Amino acid sequence: MKHKLIFCAATVAIFAACLFEPQAATYNLTVLANKHTHAWSHFAEMGVATDHMNGAIHTVWGIGWGGDLKAIHDQGGIQYFRGHAILDADIGLVVAASATTLTLNWTRFDSVYDMGVNGGMRPELEISCTPPPLASGTQTVTVNYNGVTPNKSPPTKYGWGQWEALMDSIVTHCEARYGVDEVRKWYFEVWNEPDWWYIDFDPDYMPLYAYTVTGLKQADSLIKVGGPAAEGGNTFGGGNDFALLLNYCHGSTNPATGKPLPLDFLSYHWYLAGSMSGGLNTNNDIVLYQKMILDQLRENYPWYTGIVICDEQGGLGSADLLQSGSWLVDAAHQLNEMSAPYTPPVMFDHWCLSDAYEEEMSGAGPPLAFGAGGNFYLRGDSTYENSLYISKPVIQVYNMLHRLSVIEDSSYGGAALGTADGVNLMATSDSANDSIQVLVYDNYNFTSPSSEPTDSIILTVNGIPWAPGPVHMEQFLVDTTHWNTQTEWVKVGKPSSPTHAQWDSIRVQTGMGIYDSSTQTLTGTTYTKAFSQHYWGVSVMVLSNPNTIASIRNPADATKSMMPVALRADILNGKLMLTVPSPGLYKVELYTTSGRKVFRSGVYCAGAAVIPLQKIPTGVYILQCSGSKYSLVKHVAVRS
Repeated sequence: MKHKLIFCAATVAIFAACLFEPQAATYNLTVLANKHTHAWSHFAEMGVATDHMNGAIHTVWGIGWGGDLKAIHDQGGIQYFRGHAILDADIGLVVAASATTLTLNWTRFDSVYDMGVNGGMRPELEISCTPPPLASGTQTVTVNYNGVTPNKSPPTKYGWGQWEALMDSIVTHCEARYGVDEVRKWYFEVWNEPDWWYIDFDPDYMPLYAYTVTGLKQADSLIKVGGPAAEGGNTFGGGNDFALLLNYCHGSTNPATGKPLPLDFLSYHWYLAGSMSGGLNTNNDIVLYQKMILDQLRENYPWYTGIVICDEQGGLGSADLLQSGSWLVDAAHQLNEMSAPYTPPVMFDHWCLSDAYEEEMSGAGPPLAFGAGGNFYLRGDSTYENSLYISKPVIQVYNMLHRLSVIEDSSYGGAALGTADGVNLMATSDSANDSIQVLVYDNYNFTSPSSEPTDSIILTVNGIPWAPGPVHMEQFLVDTTHWNTQTEWVKVGKPSSPTHAQWDSIRVQTGMGIYDSSTQTLTGTTYTKAFSQHYWGVSVMVLSNPNTIASIRNPADATKSMMPVALRADILNGKLMLTVPSPGLYKVELYTTSGRKVFRSGVYCAGAAVIPLQKIPTGVYILQCSGSKYSLVKHVAVRS
């Protein structure tokens, strides 16, 4: 959580005033599709931080945010979610305790994780706070969740044995409910920012960590455990949380095994403002910070073989604006371009999922529409269903990042990465070499222009592997005038409490469709496209080989198969997520790139459907979905 990392708006204004007002420019961008550089990491769209876990069910504002989990998974491709206080009094897992017994009620605990898992997500299951029946004291965290201030005292009223037993029970219960293989893909994290969410970090967090992971691993030695969810700056130096935990784990032994305490992952929080030095930082500072962590691990802790997760990160403090989206893309770009031995974090979790959160609740609470800050979904009006699960425009940026493939191609012509504002790009290819994805973004740090300049872009893609021959192009775009719910809200008068008609108008911009599409036959291996893009805009162009698609379907269907934008299908976490424009029977087929059918299903769908894909090997496939009026063909990746 960002409780301690709020920065002064006056400082931002002074800083912004010192920057030059950006001017429209022309950029000649080039992709070398036949020159692959390295694997592309999708860490940036891997996770989301939520808030108080009971808020998934209900918040003081009259609605829970649990439904946003499926929405962000389907719209942004995000796979993991994390939140606080799953052991708090309002979840009520521990009903009563004694020196020899624990009475547990799994009802609300299961409700929270069922919403995530059923929505296609996986938990980063944060073990916090202290269940009142096990609390050794009355110390509380300085937050107010719907009248509840979580207990943060050591859970040792009956000694550590009952705490270990509770940890064992949590893993055993989750594996029985969701499956052993599934739960082994989760992350079990010991607490949140223990410097202030626990009684202290040094020395009290160390035994908490030891007894927590011992109990968790008693149930299953193969689950992933770690921590400490350190505040920004408190990894090495400063609070030194990473160093203290690493030294403790390496120097201590698990009583059950006699081996060093397990530490499968290290987690930290990062916010663009105030994280490293208390000042205003750029994305380049994120690169420096990640490098510093990896240098420390390599030089001083060579025995550590785990991973590093940034499980809370925030941009400029407002996901209302597209600036947060271009900032995210730039961060993903810079961290992906680090050279060996440096690697990006395994995961980013953006703070925060929804405006319907309680951490900083006051007065009437966050606005129903825009103005609540750095969250993904509007709070909405609990009395009007069509106002719920409306996304801010930054979600479309996650969707576009998720469209990138796994192999990065060489590219050049953009602004100097990490040092200059302006237009930049990254490009990827799929492993079948019949699809290329080019993402173009306008990133300007800390600048609010009086106008919105439009940049001119000339994109050249050289070395297309299936050319000469036809190339099909689809372009997706989000900017101030396309697929932007905030722009629509401004257009209807910036209402603090929109009418039903105004909500309906705003909701139209929640999705993302094809901005432009065409097919042209190349005589060589170079594709060129000229287009314009607004300030802070982000777009992705997907170039594909239509011959590969045409070989597995009726060529007469080619035109309608490329459209319409209202039919969507994606594969995430072994499931096909289908969204249709009108009710009806839809046929879904999956082919290898050589044309062999590996899956077929028919489903009646009235809006959205989830179809499990069982025993489909990892790889790139061609997905064909067709109904009586609409059809769609696209390349998809099945990942383990």
